[in-house]
Amino acid sequence: MKRIVLLLVGTLLVAWSASAQLLSFGARVGIGTGNYNFNSLSIAGGTLEPAGNRVSGYQAALFMRLSIPKFVYIQPEVQLAQRDYVLGFKAPSQPKEFKTVRTHRVDIPLLVGIKMGNVRLFGGPVWRIDSQQQIEGGGTTPFNIFFNDNDIAAVGGVGVEFDGVVIEVRYSGYLKQTKAEMKVASERRQVDITEDNTIQVNFGLFF
Repeated sequence: MKRIVLLLVGTLLVAWSASAQLLSFGARVGIGTGNYNFNSLSIAGGTLEPAGNRVSGYQAALFMRLSIPKFVYIQPEVQLAQRDYVLGFKAPSQPKEFKTVRTHRVDIPLLVGIKMGNVRLFGGPVWRIDSQQQIEGGGTTPFNIFFNDNDIAAVGGVGVEFDGVVIEVRYSGYLKQTKAEMKVASERRQVDITEDNTIQVNFGLFF
C-alpha cells in the first residue's frame, strides 16, 4: 500500500513541476464480464465448485492523465468494482446448494499509453488493495470465498476519444496462477484459481 501511495504522490509532483507536461483529470463507468474457475474441491464432506464460471459486474473510476509528451501518457486510476461469483456445494444425500458471492473492490490501475489521433492503446499493472463481499442464496450450509487483496493483475486495452468523451475496451487477467481460500461450514481450504479474467466496456469524461 505504501509503494502505491508514494507512486501516486511522485507522479503528482512531477506533473506540477514540469510546465511542458499536460495534466488532466476524468472519470469513467462501465460494465464487465469475465471467467472465474477452479478445480472442484472436496471439503466439509462434500464438493464445492464454481457454478457457471462467467461472472458479471460494473465499475467506476477516477483517473489522472500525465502526457509526456502529448502522444505518450501515464494514467494512474482509483477504481471501485462490483463483481459476482456463483458457487455450488453438494453434500451426499443432499440437494445441491448455490450461493452468489457479491464482491466490492478497490483497485489501483497504473496505465502507460500511446495516443494516435483519437485512438489510444494502453496497458499496465492493476493492484487489488481491498475487497469486501456479501453472500446471497439459500440452503443450510454456510460457504464463502476469500480473495488475496495484494494480488497484481495486468490490463491492456484500446480506446477512442473525441470532445472530452472516452470510450474504451479493457481486458485484465493475472500473469501467474493465483490462490483463494474457500470456507464451508467450519473448514477452510486454499485452492488454485485456474482462470480469472475480465473484459470491461467503459465510458468516461474529462473534467
